[in-house]
Amino acid sequence: MRMKGVFLGVYDRRSMRNNFFTWAALLAAFFVATSISKAASPNSARFQVDTTQLGDVIGNKVKTINLWQFQTWSKPSVDEGCNLSEFVEYVQFMQATGGNATRDLFVDPTNHDVLDDYDFQPLVDKCRDVLSLGARPWIKLSVPAKFSRESIVGVFGVDVLPPDDYEAYYAYVQGMAQALVDAFGREEVQKWPFGVLVEFENADWFHDKEKTPEGSKAAYFKLYDYSVAALESVLGEAIVGGHAMACTEGLWDERDLLDHCAKEPNAKTGQTGTTIKYFAVSFYDDAPDRPHPMTLAQTVARIRERAESVGLNDLFYGVDEGRILGASKGLYKTDLTHRIVGQTYQAAYDVRTFKILADNDIDYFSMWSYSSSSAWSGYPLVAFRAAQFVAKFKNSRRVAVKAEKKLADGVDCDAVVGYDEETKTLRATAYNFKFDLNYTDSADVEFVINAPMWKGKKVEITERVVDDEENFFCDWLVDKERLKIADAAFSWSPDSGCLDVGFVDPSAATTYRNELRAKYVEKANREPRTTTRVVETSAEGELKCATTLGRHAVVLYEIKAIE
Repeated sequence: MRMKGVFLGVYDRRSMRNNFFTWAALLAAFFVATSISKAASPNSARFQVDTTQLGDVIGNKVKTINLWQFQTWSKPSVDEGCNLSEFVEYVQFMQATGGNATRDLFVDPTNHDVLDDYDFQPLVDKCRDVLSLGARPWIKLSVPAKFSRESIVGVFGVDVLPPDDYEAYYAYVQGMAQALVDAFGREEVQKWPFGVLVEFENADWFHDKEKTPEGSKAAYFKLYDYSVAALESVLGEAIVGGHAMACTEGLWDERDLLDHCAKEPNAKTGQTGTTIKYFAVSFYDDAPDRPHPMTLAQTVARIRERAESVGLNDLFYGVDEGRILGASKGLYKTDLTHRIVGQTYQAAYDVRTFKILADNDIDYFSMWSYSSSSAWSGYPLVAFRAAQFVAKFKNSRRVAVKAEKKLADGVDCDAVVGYDEETKTLRATAYNFKFDLNYTDSADVEFVINAPMWKGKKVEITERVVDDEENFFCDWLVDKERLKIADAAFSWSPDSGCLDVGFVDPSAATTYRNELRAKYVEKANREPRTTTRVVETSAEGELKCATTLGRHAVVLYEIKAIE
């Protein structure tokens, strides 16, 4: 038998009987090991769950994912386990309608004398690919570089200027919308969200020729009005909104767009106001040990407060990009590929984010990736498992929870509980998190559930856990050290989980592909560690679930009565 560092093997009973000191030593070791195994974790959280108090439906907070440039994306031909069709409902095409020769949708993007040689077929084809995956496109409009005879190229490689001729831009967006309707039908395209630019107040994406705050703001308002009018001229009704940095100060106050849409003259129609259905933000923490000074909740709250102050009470809110900017340094930079670490940290970070979204009525958080490669390809990271957990709450109503906690400084251990009335399933997820990749402590978690609808009944409890033991990236860190693969083997941060796209050292890349990748794929595709048990609730309908979560571990309980 093996007990936390103590091993009792085969022994000679007579020699043991005659060797008091050996016997005493082993007994002492046994009691020490037993006391260690039963010792409480440094952190504990007890959640009192009351199923008689149900709130609103939580919804699918992981329904959206981003594509940096749709032209360079291919629908995967090989399924390596990261099947986003389980929960992704929308795919955002970032900066989709222009900004440079590879993004502009024209036969000849460089000919400034012909402005209507549209070629929308690449967009139509990729929209069809998205639909075939069971999702819908979410199209971020942008200004073709062709519409600016002068050009200022920003750090993202696109022309940042407004169009020289807004009427030409209007006709372009109108033509795009008509091409989509011709291909997919008006009723279908009306269900697709559209956005006007990426981070519209970020000067690296858009500004006027003089780069002034007021001039850039006026140019964006005009662009927004023309964009909405063009969409509505074809669709009648359009789901349209804006995406701001918001968590970081931009060239001008992004909240002014809400004032404009609610009560200011429309530059295209001359009427008062412009349609806006949603407002999205970016949200990035600086690093695993450096959270952003403004929290996600605060970022959205200041937007919502302004919207409601001008009568825009029916908007939905989301995060159109984000997570974590950087970690340890690769050859060129600290930036994280797809803004995620491979460590189990990311699982707890994402479940924690899910709770923030649920607590603050934020509709979604659009991710860059969940895999070793990119959207819909590669093998799954622990972030994918976390997304599977929280996606299960899509149709669940929030259940009231009271928490009693004893946590060390900086530790966040919390939970979300939901009840699906259709399937009669109670779900609870919890995490053990700290803003520190090197955090090591565990947390004892207990759910005490008041479920009078199940009083005296037998229930089946399924527990799924994702922790370091479940994470191939922990194996990779050992292999990386063993094979002496240096941090400089990566272009971006070596903490990135996206190993398929991270190498700049050909030798390290070959070693990974030929010697390591297959075992990582196998481990990444294992189902999360799962145990199932049947218990009988008390006469009052109370039951308990308890576990110890390792550092940055997450757990999901699914409980239903046995009929």
